[in-house]
Amino acid sequence: MFSTAASLVRSADKIASPPRVFQRVNEIVNDPDSTTEDIARVIAEDAGITLRLLRVVNSAFFGYQQKIDSLDRAVMALGTRQVRDLVLATTVADIFEGLPSDLINMDSFWRHSLACGVMARSLAQVRQEMNLEPFFLGGVLHDVGRLVMFSKMPGECREIVARCLKTNEVMQTVEREVFGYDHAEVGGCLLSTWGLPPQLEEAVASHHLPQRANRNPMLASVVHIADVVVNALKLGNSGVPVMPKLSSHAWSRYGMAATILSPAIEKMEVQYRGFLRAVDARSAG
Repeated sequence: MFSTAASLVRSADKIASPPRVFQRVNEIVNDPDSTTEDIARVIAEDAGITLRLLRVVNSAFFGYQQKIDSLDRAVMALGTRQVRDLVLATTVADIFEGLPSDLINMDSFWRHSLACGVMARSLAQVRQEMNLEPFFLGGVLHDVGRLVMFSKMPGECREIVARCLKTNEVMQTVEREVFGYDHAEVGGCLLSTWGLPPQLEEAVASHHLPQRANRNPMLASVVHIADVVVNALKLGNSGVPVMPKLSSHAWSRYGMAATILSPAIEKMEVQYRGFLRAVDARSAG
């Protein structure tokens, strides 16, 4: 076993590096002398990512009236940072190949993660947040630490899943008891290693304990709420045998009436299924 979440992440050589195309796009985004053409050129080198990105841009997720038929136009329409985030969201699953199938169904995990990202974005829209993409990406990546744990400690994780099924304990509580940290903390460490913004790292690391967030408490709270809602709707599964409980702190921080949930969920389901079709997922359920 690994004594800390950081040591676990450091041991995962392949996983500790972000997807290659995202890494290159991120470098360009952070270069003040770069252009949208530079980003489009890097993405165009991977035909699969190019196709996925154009399908997503033209899906119900964004709802553009006119078709966007080139990467240059996509980058111009969305902006460089939003394109970068979409590249990561649509490629992150590729680096977690070969995980034990008895621990995790990756198609189901991806559906849960995507639904959480779209739900978080929908909840942020209700609050008229100016920058929606951290909410989407935080939702998509919130459980990525679980994949690291399943990859490096499958035996111990099997025992934790079995115990949770037997005792009805929530998984993150048992993880902290057994390892001294949970999958949320592992996910935060991974995002830090990837060089993602500290507020995103914090939202992932605290999505089960949103009261701990101080950089961007709203982001952490919304990701937490989205996770609970998506688990209740049973859209995919991230390997959690027991549904997490809603934090009253997170809902109070969010500050909206419960009546917003129904329309927010309806909007999420339309965008979610459109996104799944766009990336050629096997199932939209």
